[in-house]
Amino acid sequence: MIRFDGQVAIVTGAGGGMGRAYALELARRGARVLVNDYGGGVLGQQDGTSGPAEAVAAEIRAAGGQAEANGQAVGTADAARAIVRAALDAFGRVDILVNNAGTALAGSFTSHRDEDIERHYATNLIGGHHLMRAVWALMAVQGYGRILNISSNGALGVGGNAPYAAAKAGMIGLTLDAAIEGRPLGILVNAVMPTSYSRMIEQIPDPATVAWFRDHLAPEQVAAAMAWFLSRDCTLSGRIWLTGGGRLSSLVMAETGEVCDPTLGAEQVAGVLNRIIDESRLTVVHDQAEAGARYFEHFPWTATASADFGPEVERG
Repeated sequence: MIRFDGQVAIVTGAGGGMGRAYALELARRGARVLVNDYGGGVLGQQDGTSGPAEAVAAEIRAAGGQAEANGQAVGTADAARAIVRAALDAFGRVDILVNNAGTALAGSFTSHRDEDIERHYATNLIGGHHLMRAVWALMAVQGYGRILNISSNGALGVGGNAPYAAAKAGMIGLTLDAAIEGRPLGILVNAVMPTSYSRMIEQIPDPATVAWFRDHLAPEQVAAAMAWFLSRDCTLSGRIWLTGGGRLSSLVMAETGEVCDPTLGAEQVAGVLNRIIDESRLTVVHDQAEAGARYFEHFPWTATASADFGPEVERG
């Protein structure tokens, strides 16, 4: 049985949808939860209210758990520090961070106002980064921490959703880099691309599609699977998980077939392109070191470890 007794979790955007499901699942398994939600609209434009966060915290307490509500808007360093301070004031520690808060911003590439794009990035990416910074030192002192960043398969591109795709892709890079730095400290960082019914799904103009998500992809199914990745039992870090409706898989990055020719120029690219884009020969790449190693294999260099900057390239 996966349990979180004695642990404290911060879940952002937990006033509804998947955030609520994460908060309830963690509390059901013994965690004390800071339920954070600004309570604004799905587009991030409306004034907030602490009502949704308070309702979920009350729901947890009514079921016998421990929870406190927080209505701080995610998006700035000051807000991140305030959210973490609220968890410390209420429970004295932080073991788990679920970066779930997010807004939607669909539309053609040039249709958005400057301020809408900047607010969107602040909520969906920058705020999560600041929250990780705010809990990092606490988790390092404990020698233990679990962070789950909520990305989206929208990061792979869908059309008409560029700000959302870019922000959610940014969460992947943030996860992969922080995972390398966090592992020696006992801090594991993973990302999930969930597929679930939510307020964002309600923005889809086709009612039949919205109904299908509501009937088949409950947010509780995402939370049930992800609870393991937030537990002490998990030893995996720097992974991208896809889940929804009871389905679970892992997304990896891979290189296609390669051509290595120091004389390669623009005129030669077309002649080798079919070999390069051939997806029948894929090599999974887990991090920058593995990607860089592909170059070291072909050129007369040697790589030596550098504590500050990663591989240093020297002439062999």
